[in-house]
Amino acid sequence: MAKLSAIQLLRAQNPNMTKDEATSLVLCRNVYVNGELCTDPKQLFKGEATVEISFPKYVSRGGFKLEKALSEFNLDVKELVMLDAGSSTGGFTDCLLQNGAKAVHSVDVGFNLLDFKIRSDSRVVVHEKQNIMTLEKEALDPKPQAAVADLSFRSINGAASHVLDLVGHTWMVALIKPQFEVPKWQENFFGVVEDPVLMKTTLENVYMNLENDGIGIYQATVSPIKGHKGNTEFLALLKDGHCMSLEQFLSACGIN
Repeated sequence: MAKLSAIQLLRAQNPNMTKDEATSLVLCRNVYVNGELCTDPKQLFKGEATVEISFPKYVSRGGFKLEKALSEFNLDVKELVMLDAGSSTGGFTDCLLQNGAKAVHSVDVGFNLLDFKIRSDSRVVVHEKQNIMTLEKEALDPKPQAAVADLSFRSINGAASHVLDLVGHTWMVALIKPQFEVPKWQENFFGVVEDPVLMKTTLENVYMNLENDGIGIYQATVSPIKGHKGNTEFLALLKDGHCMSLEQFLSACGIN
């Protein structure tokens, strides 16, 4: 039996669907063939393949993480211009847009990572191949009023002060990933923080380094979704100044 492209399969099962509509569904990551996500409209499959159309709430799991933070921290982003540092696929950006953000600067050091749905949204300003640490205020038009951050392969320490400076020292929600915060002196660490003592030490290190940069943790919570390797992650509302004590921060993170 001849093989069919994802577009052909979609149109065979949905006769009224146009080629452009089918292509858009695939590029927006809404099509599953034989239970597997299909992202290439031209990918070939056997004619008897099972095709499903799914519309997840966000383009990536990150949207659910930020959703919890916005709700628990009582943050309103409606009509705000936001900065998304480490946007990747665009889960945080998607969440901001669905919560009424006026515009979002989506910044990532990678290239072509942003989901097609987000990339094609007129409210999104895409900054690809851009390290957040070298981004300057002049490159951000319109001016962002607050920020969210999901940074990988680096600590939030050091980055937080720069991001806050980019948004006029208002506020930012940061995803704290313990695997990138483990103290450098820690030996025999292989990417997943499972030891509760190491987790506590790591979060203490985050707190103290932020405080040394003049940044306070105003609210914190445990992420509703673990990282890809199983790491428990945390969300924190950061501003200049001092708010939560170390004990309050650890308690909010479920650390005794």
